[in-house]
Amino acid sequence: MTLRKSDSWMKIYGGNISMRSRVPLKAIPKMAKSMDVFIDMMRGIYKKHVSSVFDYYTNDGQSRSLWLISMRITNLCNQRCAICAQWGEKGYNFERPNTVVREQVDVETYKRMIDDVADVKPHIYITGGEPFLYKGLIPLVNYMKEKKLNVQIVTNGVGLEKWAEEMVENEWDALCVSIDGPKEVHDQCRGLEGAYDTLKKGVQKIQAIKAEKGRQKPYIITLTTISGRNASILVESLEEAEKLNPDGMIVYYSWFTTEEIGQSHVAVMEEKLGCTPTAWRGYVINRDEIDLNALVENIKTIKSRNFNSFIHFIPALKVEDIPTYYQEPGNLFGYEKCVAPWFMVDIMPNGDVVTCRDHPDYIVGNICNDSLLNIYNNEKYKAFRRALKSCDKGLFPICVRCCGLMGF
Repeated sequence: MTLRKSDSWMKIYGGNISMRSRVPLKAIPKMAKSMDVFIDMMRGIYKKHVSSVFDYYTNDGQSRSLWLISMRITNLCNQRCAICAQWGEKGYNFERPNTVVREQVDVETYKRMIDDVADVKPHIYITGGEPFLYKGLIPLVNYMKEKKLNVQIVTNGVGLEKWAEEMVENEWDALCVSIDGPKEVHDQCRGLEGAYDTLKKGVQKIQAIKAEKGRQKPYIITLTTISGRNASILVESLEEAEKLNPDGMIVYYSWFTTEEIGQSHVAVMEEKLGCTPTAWRGYVINRDEIDLNALVENIKTIKSRNFNSFIHFIPALKVEDIPTYYQEPGNLFGYEKCVAPWFMVDIMPNGDVVTCRDHPDYIVGNICNDSLLNIYNNEKYKAFRRALKSCDKGLFPICVRCCGLMGF
């Protein structure tokens, strides 16, 4: 690509890849209390909004901007959240053989992978299933911390009380804890009586130990996903979340798709990559269950109040656009050209490396028999990037409601 002096950044970057961070300003002083976390956050913003965009336009499917390694460390989960694409009402794990669902990579293989990437200083994002059901989680994360990597874990709270002392002592970086509302609503959403109490006890113990030892870490971030059960009580849900004294609160408008979009995605993936995706079926939800009028009023109230913690809505929508987000699932609100595969990589529980953790249908390698750095720029991965880039607006059909596109 030849650049002229007259080219603006927006022209160079295709006009619709946002150069601005969507991290709320209120989060920055909070994260700056731990300089390593602050630097890692700034690196992530730079990788997504600058260097990966440069790779997108100049390197024919290759990336030099790896920052985020997402590990779905296990498929196993002790809860059955109704809206979960894996284990919810239409969860795709129910259609898979039990032996496949239970496949896991051993700790030593993960350690070799960490040794391989340590010099790159990636951010490690561990999810599931429920990560604390992976028996080697504690020694593995401690090993990552020995390598001075930043580690973020998404959990429903099941292991927090047991491992609170260990996590604070070894300065785990961040725990993202899922909370859907007050106790009764949370337990209903989670499909498990007592889920709220387990979460609350675990977080409270961590906060108490942090206070006793004068520690900042692990940061506690609450995650709330909007659904038909909590849309009309979102204010109350965040008030409940704030009782945990979190460092921040994230609210997801939810990721979803439709049968029509899913079938269109199948056609495109088969044509361009010879892959027949199926995971999208877990994201076909009944959007009519969400009371949009009540949701809008709740969000207006939230935005008018001064919570102690920062609140980050994902995606960053104007209040007047919220109904459209659910009613018109093809509306992108200006988000175009996904660059996520140019700065992140996703690993499944069996070691498969995929190009998207939410839609893990296209497999580009496996860490059990190859280096992750080799896989990250192998021919299959580069072919995926080129195929994505060649699509209308730089997106596969399924991408229109996705965290990789509309997240930070």
